[in-house]
Amino acid sequence: MKCDNPFDWKSVDDKAVWLTPCEESYYYLNKWKSEGRKSVLDLGCGLGRHALLFAKGGFKTTAVDISDEALGTLKGLCKEQGVDILCKKADMEALPFADNAFDCIFAMHSAGHTDTPGMKRLMAELARVLKPGGAVFMTLCSKETYTYRQQAGKRIDENTLLKTEGVEQNVPHFFCDAEDIKKLFACWSLVKVRHIDDCFDGKGWKLQKHYFIEATVNKEYTVPDYSDIIGKTFTCKIDRPLGTAHPRVKSLVYPVNYGYIEDIIAGDGAGQDVYVLGVDTPLDSFTGRVIAVYHRLNDNEDKWILAPEGMSFTREEILEKIEFQERFFDGELYDKA
Repeated sequence: MKCDNPFDWKSVDDKAVWLTPCEESYYYLNKWKSEGRKSVLDLGCGLGRHALLFAKGGFKTTAVDISDEALGTLKGLCKEQGVDILCKKADMEALPFADNAFDCIFAMHSAGHTDTPGMKRLMAELARVLKPGGAVFMTLCSKETYTYRQQAGKRIDENTLLKTEGVEQNVPHFFCDAEDIKKLFACWSLVKVRHIDDCFDGKGWKLQKHYFIEATVNKEYTVPDYSDIIGKTFTCKIDRPLGTAHPRVKSLVYPVNYGYIEDIIAGDGAGQDVYVLGVDTPLDSFTGRVIAVYHRLNDNEDKWILAPEGMSFTREEILEKIEFQERFFDGELYDKA
């Protein structure tokens, strides 16, 4: 069961609480940095309290949520504070990112907003988008908490209740115990599992238990294969000629011709985007050879780099020419078939 109903931010009076990073975020910011990790996905970012912390701490940060209001707030904060965060609306069970995209994932009170089959799909997605040895920190609701014991909601399956009132109305909550965690993380290495009771919240006493889970993924790295693309010739349409401005970001002016190959569908469901190098005048169309592929990690599409037949560029030259746009993303350049 997918969570299609975002948190009702309009019903939250005190948003300051949701703009204050939790204690665990400071710990993992420093731990992951000491381990040499550089990119992080804030899963279910809300208003962005943790994404902002990680970005300011030097991490290449991507934030996802299903709430347009939450993402709009975060984008506004990024602009105000001069912070670079890639914000995307996304389904946690079908993340719009490449394999091996992130060093770590932070999911505070967000990953469990699904049912049991959904949790299995979510764990597979987290394993897919993490690099080999990538780390995750997540919290999951405990079956010992009062909500589960009192069945305060509509039961979906043995582990899941659907909230029927409040700001999380119609939002599923997955509850687990130690055995459930072992099954969910069967293909992972558990680093630390804590069972925390937030028994007093300033308003009163209650049994509110969560599992705080740290783990690393066990997987082998698979290098993307572009041997059937690099060196081949294609014809593309140019919809953003050299010297024109980005349709939404007017300050971004294209220093190269940029277009798409109409009959090849990319990961975003549209025509395959291309950069055209080696031509110093605006174009309507172009036929040339693929000299490299820029493999975006925190996105679901690659960018092909085309040039006139017989013309070549060094890796450094290619990266310099596409940096105007690719600086907003994390990726790798492949220039050998």
